[in-house]
Amino acid sequence: MTRVAAIIVTWNRKELVSAVLEALSRQSIGAGVIDLVVVDNNSTDGTLDRLVERWSPDVIVDNPTPHAHQPCFRPRSQRAGPNQGGFRSLTIVRNSENLGGCGGFNTGFEYIAHALDTDEARRQGLAPDYVWLVDDDIDIAPDTLDRLVSTMRSDTSIGLVGSRTMDYNAREETIETTIYFDPSTGFMGDHPAPGHRLYDSHARWVERVGGPKGRREYSGVRDVDIVSACSMLARWAAVREIGFWDYRYFIYCDDADWCLRFARAGYRIVCDLDAVIYHTPWHHKLTPARLYYAQRNILWVIQKVIEPERSRRVLEMRVRGLMRDALRAAMNRRLFHAEIIRRSVEDAAVGRVGKLDEQGPRSEPIIDAFARLGLLSGTPRVAVMCGSPDSLESSAKLRAAVHPAGSGIQWIEIVRNDIPGHDHPAPPGVKRIVYSGRRRSKLRRQMSLLFRPVRAAVVFDQTNDFPLLGGEHNLHIDRKNPGVVQVEEDGAAARCEFLSKWLGTRLRAIRWCRTGVPPAHESRPVPIESCA
Repeated sequence: MTRVAAIIVTWNRKELVSAVLEALSRQSIGAGVIDLVVVDNNSTDGTLDRLVERWSPDVIVDNPTPHAHQPCFRPRSQRAGPNQGGFRSLTIVRNSENLGGCGGFNTGFEYIAHALDTDEARRQGLAPDYVWLVDDDIDIAPDTLDRLVSTMRSDTSIGLVGSRTMDYNAREETIETTIYFDPSTGFMGDHPAPGHRLYDSHARWVERVGGPKGRREYSGVRDVDIVSACSMLARWAAVREIGFWDYRYFIYCDDADWCLRFARAGYRIVCDLDAVIYHTPWHHKLTPARLYYAQRNILWVIQKVIEPERSRRVLEMRVRGLMRDALRAAMNRRLFHAEIIRRSVEDAAVGRVGKLDEQGPRSEPIIDAFARLGLLSGTPRVAVMCGSPDSLESSAKLRAAVHPAGSGIQWIEIVRNDIPGHDHPAPPGVKRIVYSGRRRSKLRRQMSLLFRPVRAAVVFDQTNDFPLLGGEHNLHIDRKNPGVVQVEEDGAAARCEFLSKWLGTRLRAIRWCRTGVPPAHESRPVPIESCA
Protein backbone atom coordinates (compact mmCIF):
# COMPACT_ATOMS: atom_id res chain seq x y z
CA MET A 1 0.00 0.00 0.00
CA THR A 2 1.32 3.44 -0.94
CA ARG A 3 2.01 5.74 1.99
CA VAL A 4 2.34 9.46 1.42
CA ALA A 5 3.39 11.94 4.06
CA ALA A 6 2.01 15.37 3.10
CA ILE A 7 3.19 18.71 4.52
CA ILE A 8 1.25 21.96 4.45
CA VAL A 9 2.87 25.11 5.86
CA THR A 10 0.48 27.88 6.85
CA TRP A 11 0.51 31.31 8.44
CA ASN A 12 -2.63 33.38 9.06
CA ARG A 13 -4.73 31.72 6.35
CA LYS A 14 -7.20 29.72 8.41
CA GLU A 15 -9.96 29.51 5.79
CA LEU A 16 -7.60 28.89 2.88
CA VAL A 17 -5.68 26.13 4.62
CA SER A 18 -8.91 24.46 5.74
CA ALA A 19 -10.03 24.47 2.10
CA VAL A 20 -6.77 22.74 1.13
CA LEU A 21 -7.52 20.01 3.67
CA GLU A 22 -10.94 19.62 2.05
CA ALA A 23 -9.25 19.11 -1.32
CA LEU A 24 -6.82 16.59 0.15
CA SER A 25 -9.63 14.63 1.78
CA ARG A 26 -11.28 14.24 -1.67
CA GLN A 27 -8.24 12.80 -3.47
CA SER A 28 -9.25 9.84 -5.63
CA ILE A 29 -6.32 7.76 -4.42
CA GLY A 30 -7.96 7.84 -0.98
CA ALA A 31 -7.21 10.07 1.99
CA GLY A 32 -6.32 6.93 3.94
CA VAL A 33 -2.89 6.77 2.26
CA ILE A 34 -1.98 10.27 3.56
CA ASP A 35 -0.19 11.05 6.82
CA LEU A 36 -0.87 14.79 6.89
CA VAL A 37 1.35 17.20 8.81
CA VAL A 38 0.11 20.80 9.00
CA VAL A 39 2.85 23.17 10.19
CA ASP A 40 1.37 26.33 11.71
CA ASN A 41 3.99 29.10 11.71
CA ASN A 42 2.63 30.76 14.87
CA SER A 43 -0.51 32.13 13.21
CA THR A 44 -2.39 34.85 15.09
CA ASP A 45 -5.71 34.60 13.24
CA GLY A 46 -7.07 31.53 15.03
CA THR A 47 -5.75 29.01 12.50
CA LEU A 48 -5.10 26.34 15.13
CA ASP A 49 -8.57 26.66 16.67
CA ARG A 50 -10.19 26.54 13.22
CA LEU A 51 -8.34 23.38 12.23
CA VAL A 52 -9.02 21.68 15.55
CA GLU A 53 -12.72 22.51 15.36
CA ARG A 54 -13.17 21.40 11.75
CA TRP A 55 -10.71 18.51 11.39
CA SER A 56 -10.13 17.03 14.89
CA PRO A 57 -6.41 16.30 14.46
CA ASP A 58 -5.03 13.11 15.94
CA VAL A 59 -2.05 14.87 17.50
CA ILE A 60 -1.08 18.48 18.27
CA VAL A 61 2.63 19.09 18.73
CA ASP A 62 4.43 22.22 19.95
CA ASN A 63 7.84 23.11 18.51
CA PRO A 64 9.26 25.82 20.83
CA THR A 65 12.45 26.57 18.91
CA PRO A 66 13.50 29.36 16.57
CA HIS A 67 15.42 26.89 14.38
CA ALA A 68 13.40 24.60 12.14
CA HIS A 69 16.46 22.45 11.42
CA GLN A 70 16.90 21.86 15.17
CA PRO A 71 13.36 21.02 16.36
CA CYS A 72 12.16 20.22 19.84
CA PHE A 73 8.81 18.47 19.41
CA ARG A 74 6.53 18.32 22.45
CA PRO A 75 3.20 16.53 21.96
CA ARG A 76 0.46 18.67 23.48
CA SER A 77 -2.52 16.39 23.14
CA GLN A 78 -3.68 13.21 21.44
CA ARG A 79 -7.24 12.27 20.54
CA ALA A 80 -8.80 8.83 20.82
CA GLY A 81 -11.10 9.28 17.86
CA PRO A 82 -10.17 9.53 14.18
CA ASN A 83 -9.61 12.83 12.36
CA GLN A 84 -12.46 14.21 10.27
CA GLY A 85 -10.68 14.02 6.92
CA GLY A 86 -10.26 10.27 6.73
CA PHE A 87 -6.47 10.70 6.67
CA ARG A 88 -4.26 7.91 7.90
CA SER A 89 -3.13 10.47 10.47
CA LEU A 90 -3.45 14.22 10.93
CA THR A 91 -0.90 16.12 12.99
CA ILE A 92 -0.66 19.84 13.61
CA VAL A 93 2.80 21.10 14.54
CA ARG A 94 2.65 24.56 16.11
CA ASN A 95 5.90 26.51 15.68
CA SER A 96 6.69 29.14 18.30
CA GLU A 97 7.43 31.73 15.60
CA ASN A 98 7.08 32.30 11.89
CA LEU A 99 9.89 30.31 10.26
CA GLY A 100 8.75 31.02 6.69
CA GLY A 101 7.92 28.48 4.04
CA CYS A 102 11.45 27.08 4.12
CA GLY A 103 11.53 26.67 7.89
CA GLY A 104 7.98 25.34 7.90
CA PHE A 105 8.73 22.59 5.40
CA ASN A 106 11.92 21.72 7.27
CA THR A 107 9.82 21.42 10.42
CA GLY A 108 7.57 19.01 8.55
CA PHE A 109 10.51 16.97 7.24
CA GLU A 110 11.94 16.71 10.73
CA TYR A 111 8.62 15.60 12.16
CA ILE A 112 8.25 12.90 9.51
CA ALA A 113 11.78 11.67 10.26
CA HIS A 114 11.07 11.61 14.00
CA ALA A 115 7.51 10.31 14.16
CA LEU A 116 6.68 8.48 10.90
CA ASP A 117 10.01 7.08 9.72
CA THR A 118 11.03 5.33 12.94
CA ASP A 119 12.86 2.01 13.10
CA GLU A 120 9.64 0.33 14.20
CA ALA A 121 7.69 1.85 11.29
CA ARG A 122 10.28 0.58 8.84
CA ARG A 123 10.20 -2.94 10.29
CA GLN A 124 6.43 -3.00 9.90
CA GLY A 125 6.48 -1.46 6.43
CA LEU A 126 4.62 1.63 7.65
CA ALA A 127 7.24 4.29 6.86
CA PRO A 128 6.33 6.81 4.11
CA ASP A 129 7.19 6.07 0.50
CA TYR A 130 6.78 9.68 -0.61
CA VAL A 131 6.44 13.16 0.85
CA TRP A 132 4.07 15.65 -0.81
CA LEU A 133 4.73 19.36 -0.33
CA VAL A 134 1.55 21.43 -0.65
CA ASP A 135 0.95 25.20 -0.42
CA ASP A 136 -1.76 26.53 1.88
CA ASP A 137 -3.52 28.68 -0.74
CA ILE A 138 -4.13 26.29 -3.64
CA ASP A 139 -6.95 24.13 -4.95
CA ILE A 140 -6.18 20.59 -6.03
CA ALA A 141 -7.83 18.48 -8.73
CA PRO A 142 -9.21 15.21 -7.27
CA ASP A 143 -6.83 12.96 -9.23
CA THR A 144 -3.65 14.99 -8.68
CA LEU A 145 -2.02 12.80 -6.03
CA ASP A 146 -2.95 9.63 -7.90
CA ARG A 147 -1.23 10.96 -11.02
CA LEU A 148 1.86 12.15 -9.10
CA VAL A 149 2.26 8.74 -7.45
CA SER A 150 1.76 6.89 -10.75
CA THR A 151 4.44 8.99 -12.39
CA MET A 152 6.82 8.42 -9.49
CA ARG A 153 6.24 4.64 -9.67
CA SER A 154 6.91 4.58 -13.42
CA ASP A 155 10.67 5.13 -13.01
CA THR A 156 12.79 4.61 -9.90
CA SER A 157 15.23 7.28 -11.14
CA ILE A 158 12.58 9.99 -10.66
CA GLY A 159 13.25 11.89 -7.46
CA LEU A 160 10.74 14.74 -7.69
CA VAL A 161 7.42 15.15 -9.54
CA GLY A 162 5.73 18.53 -9.83
CA SER A 163 2.27 19.63 -10.94
CA ARG A 164 1.01 21.80 -13.76
CA THR A 165 -0.22 25.07 -12.25
CA MET A 166 -3.37 26.80 -13.48
CA ASP A 167 -4.67 30.23 -12.49
CA TYR A 168 -6.82 30.10 -9.37
CA ASN A 169 -9.15 32.80 -10.70
CA ALA A 170 -9.02 31.93 -14.43
CA ARG A 171 -9.11 28.16 -14.41
CA GLU A 172 -8.64 27.60 -18.11
CA GLU A 173 -5.28 29.40 -18.02
CA THR A 174 -2.07 27.43 -17.41
CA ILE A 175 0.48 29.65 -15.68
CA GLU A 176 3.36 27.22 -15.06
CA THR A 177 4.64 24.00 -16.61
CA THR A 178 8.32 23.67 -17.44
CA ILE A 179 11.07 25.48 -15.48
CA TYR A 180 14.74 25.38 -16.44
CA PHE A 181 17.93 26.76 -14.90
CA ASP A 182 20.57 28.51 -16.99
CA PRO A 183 23.98 28.10 -15.29
CA SER A 184 25.53 30.75 -17.53
CA THR A 185 23.28 33.47 -16.05
CA GLY A 186 21.70 32.02 -12.92
CA PHE A 187 18.22 32.75 -14.26
CA MET A 188 15.24 30.40 -14.30
CA GLY A 189 12.73 30.39 -17.14
CA ASP A 190 10.05 28.51 -19.07
CA HIS A 191 12.49 27.56 -21.85
CA PRO A 192 15.95 25.97 -21.61
CA ALA A 193 18.91 27.96 -22.90
CA PRO A 194 20.67 26.86 -26.11
CA GLY A 195 23.05 24.04 -25.29
CA HIS A 196 20.85 22.70 -22.49
CA ARG A 197 20.49 18.90 -22.61
CA LEU A 198 16.68 19.32 -23.02
CA TYR A 199 16.79 22.18 -25.53
CA ASP A 200 15.85 20.16 -28.62
CA SER A 201 13.12 18.03 -27.01
CA HIS A 202 11.59 21.13 -25.40
CA ALA A 203 11.58 22.97 -28.73
CA ARG A 204 9.76 20.07 -30.41
CA TRP A 205 7.21 19.96 -27.57
CA VAL A 206 6.59 23.72 -27.76
CA GLU A 207 6.12 23.48 -31.52
CA ARG A 208 3.54 20.76 -30.99
CA VAL A 209 1.51 22.31 -28.13
CA GLY A 210 2.05 26.01 -28.89
CA GLY A 211 3.90 27.11 -25.76
CA PRO A 212 4.48 26.33 -22.06
CA LYS A 213 1.63 28.57 -20.83
CA GLY A 214 -1.79 29.77 -21.84
CA ARG A 215 -5.12 28.21 -22.81
CA ARG A 216 -3.73 25.08 -24.40
CA GLU A 217 -4.14 21.34 -24.00
CA TYR A 218 -1.37 19.66 -22.03
CA SER A 219 -0.76 16.04 -21.16
CA GLY A 220 2.13 13.75 -20.33
CA VAL A 221 5.35 14.13 -18.38
CA ARG A 222 8.16 16.58 -19.11
CA ASP A 223 11.73 16.42 -17.79
CA VAL A 224 12.68 19.78 -16.27
CA ASP A 225 15.25 21.29 -13.92
CA ILE A 226 12.86 22.68 -11.32
CA VAL A 227 9.34 22.07 -10.05
CA SER A 228 7.48 24.29 -7.60
CA ALA A 229 6.79 23.32 -4.01
CA CYS A 230 3.19 24.49 -4.29
CA SER A 231 2.66 20.80 -5.25
CA MET A 232 5.78 18.63 -5.29
CA LEU A 233 6.01 14.89 -4.61
CA ALA A 234 9.43 13.64 -3.46
CA ARG A 235 10.72 10.09 -3.06
CA TRP A 236 11.30 9.83 0.70
CA ALA A 237 14.33 7.54 0.40
CA ALA A 238 15.92 10.18 -1.87
CA VAL A 239 15.07 12.92 0.64
CA ARG A 240 16.95 11.00 3.33
CA GLU A 241 19.91 10.79 0.94
CA ILE A 242 19.86 14.39 -0.35
CA GLY A 243 18.86 16.13 2.88
CA PHE A 244 16.24 18.70 3.76
CA TRP A 245 15.97 22.33 2.63
CA ASP A 246 18.72 24.92 3.08
CA TYR A 247 17.60 26.62 6.29
CA ARG A 248 19.04 30.00 5.25
CA TYR A 249 16.35 30.89 2.72
CA PHE A 250 13.12 31.63 4.71
CA ILE A 251 11.09 31.86 1.46
CA TYR A 252 11.84 31.68 -2.28
CA CYS A 253 14.43 29.62 -4.17
CA ASP A 254 14.42 26.91 -1.48
CA ASP A 255 12.51 24.53 -3.75
CA ALA A 256 14.71 25.38 -6.75
CA ASP A 257 17.82 24.71 -4.70
CA TRP A 258 16.40 21.33 -3.63
CA CYS A 259 15.55 20.33 -7.19
CA LEU A 260 19.04 21.19 -8.42
CA ARG A 261 20.56 19.18 -5.56
CA PHE A 262 18.40 16.17 -6.53
CA ALA A 263 19.51 16.51 -10.16
CA ARG A 264 23.16 16.75 -9.13
CA ALA A 265 22.70 13.44 -7.26
CA GLY A 266 21.46 11.80 -10.48
CA TYR A 267 17.67 11.91 -10.02
CA ARG A 268 15.19 12.96 -12.69
CA ILE A 269 13.01 16.01 -12.01
CA VAL A 270 9.73 15.90 -13.94
CA CYS A 271 6.50 17.85 -14.29
CA ASP A 272 3.32 15.80 -14.65
CA LEU A 273 1.13 17.93 -16.89
CA ASP A 274 -1.98 15.94 -15.95
CA ALA A 275 -1.53 16.51 -12.19
CA VAL A 276 -3.24 19.89 -11.89
CA ILE A 277 -3.35 22.42 -9.09
CA TYR A 278 -4.79 25.96 -9.05
CA HIS A 279 -2.76 28.84 -7.63
CA THR A 280 -2.53 32.64 -7.72
CA PRO A 281 0.38 33.75 -9.98
CA TRP A 282 3.37 34.41 -7.75
CA HIS A 283 4.08 37.86 -9.19
CA HIS A 284 0.63 39.03 -8.02
CA LYS A 285 1.89 38.61 -4.45
CA LEU A 286 5.30 40.16 -5.03
CA THR A 287 6.36 43.10 -2.83
CA PRO A 288 9.77 44.76 -2.35
CA ALA A 289 10.23 42.76 0.86
CA ARG A 290 9.42 39.46 -0.89
CA LEU A 291 11.74 40.48 -3.72
CA TYR A 292 14.54 40.63 -1.16
CA TYR A 293 14.37 36.88 -0.58
CA ALA A 294 14.26 36.03 -4.27
CA GLN A 295 17.31 38.20 -4.99
CA ARG A 296 19.36 37.21 -1.94
CA ASN A 297 18.64 33.50 -2.20
CA ILE A 298 19.34 33.07 -5.90
CA LEU A 299 22.88 34.33 -5.24
CA TRP A 300 23.37 31.47 -2.78
CA VAL A 301 21.84 29.00 -5.24
CA ILE A 302 24.32 30.12 -7.91
CA GLN A 303 27.18 29.75 -5.48
CA LYS A 304 26.07 26.25 -4.48
CA VAL A 305 25.10 24.55 -7.73
CA ILE A 306 27.45 26.03 -10.36
CA GLU A 307 31.08 24.95 -10.53
CA PRO A 308 33.33 27.47 -8.70
CA GLU A 309 35.06 29.13 -11.66
CA ARG A 310 31.82 29.79 -13.53
CA SER A 311 29.86 30.68 -10.38
CA ARG A 312 32.28 33.51 -9.58
CA ARG A 313 31.66 35.05 -13.00
CA VAL A 314 27.90 34.57 -12.82
CA LEU A 315 27.72 35.92 -9.26
CA GLU A 316 29.69 39.01 -10.18
CA MET A 317 27.45 39.63 -13.19
CA ARG A 318 24.29 39.27 -11.07
CA VAL A 319 25.64 41.44 -8.27
CA ARG A 320 26.63 44.23 -10.65
CA GLY A 321 23.15 44.13 -12.18
CA LEU A 322 21.45 44.27 -8.79
CA MET A 323 23.60 47.16 -7.64
CA ARG A 324 22.73 49.08 -10.81
CA ASP A 325 19.05 48.40 -10.13
CA ALA A 326 19.44 49.66 -6.56
CA LEU A 327 21.09 52.89 -7.68
CA ARG A 328 18.44 53.43 -10.35
CA ALA A 329 15.64 52.89 -7.82
CA ALA A 330 17.20 55.37 -5.38
CA MET A 331 17.39 58.04 -8.05
CA ASN A 332 13.78 57.42 -9.13
CA ARG A 333 11.88 58.07 -5.90
CA ARG A 334 12.05 54.46 -4.67
CA LEU A 335 14.46 54.59 -1.76
CA PHE A 336 13.00 51.69 0.20
CA HIS A 337 12.96 49.56 -2.92
CA ALA A 338 16.59 50.55 -3.48
CA GLU A 339 17.48 49.64 0.11
CA ILE A 340 15.80 46.24 -0.26
CA ILE A 341 17.91 45.47 -3.34
CA ARG A 342 21.07 46.67 -1.59
CA ARG A 343 20.26 44.58 1.50
CA SER A 344 19.69 41.47 -0.60
CA VAL A 345 23.24 41.75 -1.95
CA GLU A 346 24.75 42.78 1.38
CA ASP A 347 23.11 39.95 3.30
CA ALA A 348 24.06 37.35 0.70
CA ALA A 349 27.68 38.49 0.90
CA VAL A 350 27.93 38.52 4.70
CA GLY A 351 25.80 35.39 5.19
CA ARG A 352 22.86 36.98 7.01
CA VAL A 353 20.24 34.24 6.92
CA GLY A 354 16.53 33.86 7.57
CA LYS A 355 13.92 36.58 7.82
CA LEU A 356 14.37 40.18 6.72
CA ASP A 357 14.39 42.52 9.71
CA GLU A 358 13.22 45.60 7.79
CA GLN A 359 9.67 45.73 6.43
CA GLY A 360 9.72 49.32 5.20
CA PRO A 361 7.64 52.37 6.12
CA ARG A 362 4.44 51.63 8.00
CA SER A 363 1.18 51.72 6.09
CA GLU A 364 -1.40 54.34 7.02
CA PRO A 365 -4.69 55.58 5.53
CA ILE A 366 -4.12 57.96 2.65
CA ILE A 367 -6.08 60.85 4.16
CA ASP A 368 -4.19 60.50 7.46
CA ALA A 369 -0.83 60.58 5.68
CA PHE A 370 -1.76 63.67 3.68
CA ALA A 371 -2.89 65.41 6.87
CA ARG A 372 0.25 64.44 8.81
CA LEU A 373 2.47 65.80 6.04
CA GLY A 374 0.53 69.09 5.87
CA LEU A 375 -0.73 68.44 2.35
CA LEU A 376 -4.36 69.26 3.18
CA SER A 377 -3.69 72.90 4.03
CA GLY A 378 -2.65 75.69 1.71
CA THR A 379 -1.83 74.93 -1.91
CA PRO A 380 0.95 72.33 -1.86
CA ARG A 381 2.24 70.88 -5.12
CA VAL A 382 2.03 67.08 -5.34
CA ALA A 383 3.51 65.11 -8.23
CA VAL A 384 1.92 61.82 -9.31
CA MET A 385 4.33 59.58 -11.18
CA CYS A 386 2.48 57.88 -14.05
CA GLY A 387 4.92 55.50 -15.65
CA SER A 388 2.89 52.30 -15.81
CA PRO A 389 -0.35 51.22 -17.51
CA ASP A 390 -3.53 52.35 -15.73
CA SER A 391 -1.57 54.85 -13.62
CA LEU A 392 -3.67 57.75 -14.93
CA GLU A 393 -6.77 55.96 -13.65
CA SER A 394 -5.04 55.42 -10.31
CA SER A 395 -4.15 59.12 -10.22
CA ALA A 396 -7.81 60.05 -10.66
CA LYS A 397 -8.81 57.68 -7.83
CA LEU A 398 -6.20 59.25 -5.57
CA ARG A 399 -7.53 62.75 -6.19
CA ALA A 400 -11.03 61.52 -5.40
CA ALA A 401 -9.78 59.86 -2.19
CA VAL A 402 -8.44 63.13 -0.74
CA HIS A 403 -11.27 65.36 -1.99
CA PRO A 404 -12.70 67.64 -0.66
CA ALA A 405 -10.15 67.91 2.18
CA GLY A 406 -7.36 68.25 -0.37
CA SER A 407 -9.14 70.64 -2.70
CA GLY A 408 -6.23 73.09 -2.48
CA ILE A 409 -3.63 70.63 -3.75
CA GLN A 410 -1.95 71.52 -7.02
CA TRP A 411 -1.69 68.16 -8.78
CA ILE A 412 1.06 67.49 -11.34
CA GLU A 413 0.89 64.28 -13.36
CA ILE A 414 4.29 63.25 -14.74
CA VAL A 415 3.36 60.85 -17.53
CA ARG A 416 5.56 58.71 -19.77
CA ASN A 417 4.67 59.09 -23.45
CA ASP A 418 3.81 55.42 -24.00
CA ILE A 419 1.12 55.33 -21.30
CA PRO A 420 -2.44 55.05 -22.69
CA GLY A 421 -4.13 58.45 -22.41
CA HIS A 422 -0.94 60.50 -22.13
CA ASP A 423 -2.03 62.63 -25.08
CA HIS A 424 -5.48 63.37 -23.71
CA PRO A 425 -6.19 66.77 -22.13
CA ALA A 426 -5.36 66.89 -18.45
CA PRO A 427 -8.35 66.98 -16.02
CA PRO A 428 -9.36 70.39 -14.65
CA GLY A 429 -6.94 71.61 -12.02
CA VAL A 430 -4.22 69.14 -13.03
CA LYS A 431 -0.97 70.04 -14.77
CA ARG A 432 0.50 67.32 -16.96
CA ILE A 433 4.16 66.85 -17.88
CA VAL A 434 4.85 64.24 -20.58
CA TYR A 435 8.31 62.72 -20.94
CA SER A 436 9.98 59.97 -22.96
CA GLY A 437 12.31 57.22 -21.77
CA ARG A 438 15.37 59.11 -23.02
CA ARG A 439 17.64 60.69 -20.42
CA ARG A 440 17.62 64.07 -22.19
CA SER A 441 13.83 64.20 -22.09
CA LYS A 442 13.76 63.45 -18.36
CA LEU A 443 16.31 66.19 -17.65
CA ARG A 444 14.52 68.79 -19.77
CA ARG A 445 11.15 68.08 -18.12
CA GLN A 446 12.74 68.82 -14.74
CA MET A 447 13.25 72.48 -15.61
CA SER A 448 9.69 73.60 -14.91
CA LEU A 449 9.87 72.08 -11.43
CA LEU A 450 13.26 73.34 -10.28
CA PHE A 451 12.15 76.77 -9.09
CA ARG A 452 8.74 75.61 -7.85
CA PRO A 453 9.49 72.15 -6.43
CA VAL A 454 6.80 69.75 -5.36
CA ARG A 455 6.24 68.83 -1.71
CA ALA A 456 5.72 65.11 -2.32
CA ALA A 457 5.76 62.52 -5.09
CA VAL A 458 3.26 59.66 -5.38
CA VAL A 459 4.54 56.35 -6.79
CA PHE A 460 2.27 53.41 -7.67
CA ASP A 461 3.45 49.80 -7.23
CA GLN A 462 7.10 50.84 -6.79
CA THR A 463 7.19 51.67 -10.50
CA ASN A 464 8.79 54.93 -11.62
CA ASP A 465 11.64 55.84 -13.97
CA PHE A 466 11.50 59.64 -13.76
CA PRO A 467 14.29 61.06 -11.51
CA LEU A 468 12.27 63.91 -10.00
CA LEU A 469 14.68 66.11 -8.05
CA GLY A 470 12.38 68.06 -5.74
CA GLY A 471 10.07 66.83 -3.02
CA GLU A 472 10.63 65.92 0.62
CA HIS A 473 8.56 62.73 0.68
CA ASN A 474 7.65 59.76 -1.46
CA LEU A 475 4.16 58.35 -1.05
CA HIS A 476 4.01 54.71 -2.16
CA ILE A 477 0.63 53.19 -3.02
CA ASP A 478 0.11 49.51 -3.78
CA ARG A 479 -2.84 49.36 -6.18
CA LYS A 480 -3.87 46.00 -4.73
CA ASN A 481 -4.48 47.88 -1.46
CA PRO A 482 -5.27 51.42 -2.63
CA GLY A 483 -6.66 52.76 0.63
CA VAL A 484 -3.29 53.03 2.37
CA VAL A 485 0.06 54.63 1.66
CA GLN A 486 3.68 54.20 2.80
CA VAL A 487 5.59 57.44 3.35
CA GLU A 488 9.36 57.68 3.05
CA GLU A 489 11.66 60.68 3.32
CA ASP A 490 13.59 61.69 0.23
CA GLY A 491 15.93 64.45 -0.80
CA ALA A 492 19.67 65.09 -1.05
CA ALA A 493 20.52 63.93 2.48
CA ALA A 494 18.58 60.66 2.19
CA ARG A 495 20.10 59.86 -1.18
CA CYS A 496 23.64 60.64 0.00
CA GLU A 497 23.16 58.35 2.99
CA PHE A 498 21.99 55.57 0.71
CA LEU A 499 24.90 56.13 -1.70
CA SER A 500 27.37 55.73 1.16
CA LYS A 501 25.88 52.35 2.12
CA TRP A 502 25.68 51.37 -1.54
CA LEU A 503 29.41 51.91 -2.07
CA GLY A 504 30.31 49.79 0.96
CA THR A 505 28.03 46.99 -0.17
CA ARG A 506 29.41 47.01 -3.68
CA LEU A 507 32.98 46.59 -2.45
CA ARG A 508 32.07 43.80 -0.02
CA ALA A 509 29.94 41.98 -2.57
CA ILE A 510 32.53 41.97 -5.36
CA ARG A 511 35.13 40.68 -2.89
CA TRP A 512 32.69 37.94 -1.81
CA CYS A 513 31.95 36.94 -5.40
CA ARG A 514 35.64 36.29 -6.00
CA THR A 515 36.57 34.63 -2.72
CA GLY A 516 33.39 33.55 -0.91
CA VAL A 517 32.67 29.96 0.08
CA PRO A 518 29.07 28.85 0.62
CA PRO A 519 28.48 27.82 4.25
CA ALA A 520 27.22 24.33 5.03
CA HIS A 521 23.45 24.17 5.41
CA GLU A 522 22.77 20.69 6.76
CA SER A 523 22.35 20.24 10.50
CA ARG A 524 21.59 17.17 12.57
CA PRO A 525 18.10 17.24 14.10
CA VAL A 526 17.64 17.08 17.85
CA PRO A 527 15.91 13.79 18.82
CA ILE A 528 12.47 14.16 20.37
CA GLU A 529 13.50 12.36 23.52
CA SER A 530 16.24 14.94 24.20
CA CYS A 531 13.72 17.80 24.35
CA ALA A 532 13.07 18.56 28.00
